[in-house]
Amino acid sequence: GCLCLHGLSASPQEMAWLAQHMHKQGFSAHVPRLYGHGISREHFRRVLWRDWYLSALDGYHLLRAHCDHVFVMGLSMGGLLALRLAAAETVSGVVVLGSPLKLDAPLWLAHYIRYVRPAVLTSSPDDTPLDARIRSLQAQRGEPVTGRVSYFQMSTAGVAELHKLQGEVRRCLPQVRVPTLLIFSKRDQTVPYKNLALLQSGLVNAPVETLTLEQSDHILTNDVECETVFAAAEAFVKRVLQLQSLER
Repeated sequence: GCLCLHGLSASPQEMAWLAQHMHKQGFSAHVPRLYGHGISREHFRRVLWRDWYLSALDGYHLLRAHCDHVFVMGLSMGGLLALRLAAAETVSGVVVLGSPLKLDAPLWLAHYIRYVRPAVLTSSPDDTPLDARIRSLQAQRGEPVTGRVSYFQMSTAGVAELHKLQGEVRRCLPQVRVPTLLIFSKRDQTVPYKNLALLQSGLVNAPVETLTLEQSDHILTNDVECETVFAAAEAFVKRVLQLQSLER
């Protein structure tokens, strides 16, 4: 089974194509909606990172009840949740996509700003070509044309909890002992590429593979190299399963 976790302020939409790809290869796939997402940004006011983790944990147990092996795949914040899950539960492997162990922005400020300014960095689908790309591909795939499904205002409460989650993941990285694939892009304008090396150096007890993309921005599962991402995730899962079967 493949548990696919979306990022902060986003929705299952950004992981749906990866899940569909894995399903076509014969794997079960589940894309849970993390707590507070896909409803209204107002729900972020009292959100805790543990709420997101519990959403991921619920999805894990749903798959675990039916699958012999569970791989956790997460984009951005979803990748941090995947690593936290791998540190505590029995998983066969982890795929981390552009996850921010450390950002250049002073996220700690959000702990104070959240009480006086509920949102920052207001944007719209027109700010990048990604929404138009998603709409075009949705039409080609015969899907409802929704465009990117996301909150286009960044909740300061959400950013504050992301900062806490980063600290939690940094502490638990040595507890991750399963094969891990790190996929990052040099053109990611949200999560600096240096996070690949930061995660790799922290995963001291896990076999780590890496893949560097050259053209994609932050939403690796929807951007121009998404098929490369899907193929890499598929190959990684099949390779790990083959190795584990040989070991038995």
